[in-house]
Amino acid sequence: MKNLKSIYITISLVFLSTMVMGQQINTMYFMNSVPQSARLNPGKQSENKWAIAIPVTNMSLHSYTGISLNDVTYRANDSTFLDIDGILDELDNENNELAALSTQLFGLYYQKHKWGFNFRVNYTTIQHMTYTKGLMNTVLRGPASESVFGQQQKLESVIDAVAFADVSLGGNYRINDKLVVGASVKVLFGTHNVEAKINGNIYQEDEANLGLIVGGDLEVSANGLGDIVDEEGNIDFQSDELTKSFSTLNNVGFAVDLGATYQFSDKLTFEASAINLGAIYWKNDNQYNYTAPLQDVSFEGMDPVQLIEGNTDNVFPSLTDTISFSNIDSRKPDNTVLPASINLAATYEFWDRATAGALFSQTFYKGVYYPSFTMSVDKQFGKWFGLGLSYTGNKYQAFNLGGMISIGFPGFQFYVLSDNIITAAMDYSKIKGGNLRFGINLPFGKVKNNDIPPSLQKRLDRNNQ
Repeated sequence: MKNLKSIYITISLVFLSTMVMGQQINTMYFMNSVPQSARLNPGKQSENKWAIAIPVTNMSLHSYTGISLNDVTYRANDSTFLDIDGILDELDNENNELAALSTQLFGLYYQKHKWGFNFRVNYTTIQHMTYTKGLMNTVLRGPASESVFGQQQKLESVIDAVAFADVSLGGNYRINDKLVVGASVKVLFGTHNVEAKINGNIYQEDEANLGLIVGGDLEVSANGLGDIVDEEGNIDFQSDELTKSFSTLNNVGFAVDLGATYQFSDKLTFEASAINLGAIYWKNDNQYNYTAPLQDVSFEGMDPVQLIEGNTDNVFPSLTDTISFSNIDSRKPDNTVLPASINLAATYEFWDRATAGALFSQTFYKGVYYPSFTMSVDKQFGKWFGLGLSYTGNKYQAFNLGGMISIGFPGFQFYVLSDNIITAAMDYSKIKGGNLRFGINLPFGKVKNNDIPPSLQKRLDRNNQ
């Protein structure tokens, strides 16, 4: 009983969390005054000679999902109800959800005319879930719903979560007055990795007793969490094991980011980048694998004779819902390939200190393709205030309005940006996923005229007017 309830609650929370939290915020790509834009293209040159990211204050959260609050609820008689038909109408036969939360623990940026470097430390968690429409139909309507009553239904879903730290050393180099190339090398340290896989079926008998037959199994694998199953076969997380993985740094991986910018003219720039090309390699010593047979969840049905005779004490004689996990032979853990993104962009300075940009981005993760397109307009008002608007269309929603703002004074910068914050403010019930990033930086140091490219000098001269 304990494990079955835990599994239902966990699946529900993961499903809902991905609806309110992708891996990249496109609007940040065009925010050149923020040094963190180099994360999306290491070929970008910072506008400040020095910049320090305040520890832990730079955070981002984002998601890809295909369902909005408006799809899953409806209003009637001044009350809100769950819209089961609406949910199922929005689902494909196979569905994917992707969510991530990232924080920059530390960042240091330095830029000169010919070259620049940066050092960053980040911590990231990624959640991914694959589930079928049939599974959600069974969960929401039950195995005895009219459309599937008396038929065997598949129970298939995979939920995985990974958490890791990365230490990055990057740099950019000016080949000539037009071309700048950049790269970042990242060492990854996996801290936690969990995967739960349901592969089974369920059948509601159409006999008088309405027996329930469940088959298949539930597999769980965990790395960096210790042994999470107790002697009775129940899942039991130990807090000391959860924190231990932060200090051991056993699961190492590597990744690279590549980027370039080409100044076609004084106003037009073309850019390209490929980021998160790498993987985490999990060690066997930290891997635990478990399985639980779903047939332990059984209901032989009610006894209609006892019910007719008025004997309600023994109407349900055979009801069990206890899932008991057991250890299985350790298998080699799968490597975690990071969500890789490819970006192609162009920017055009159409007015004094005002720039328009377009970005086509493609993210690949767990065999799923997440394309998006963003158009942006931003303007710098003086030296310490910037404002921008963006439009983004992605795999799940064609229309998203976002924005960016940066404010500050000498030696201080605060910024916040999102791909769909304006759409969410207009009607949050219709957004399908979302993202947000904010942070505080300490930019300082004057850049000498011979230390910066002509295009950047021109922009800074205008800002100082």
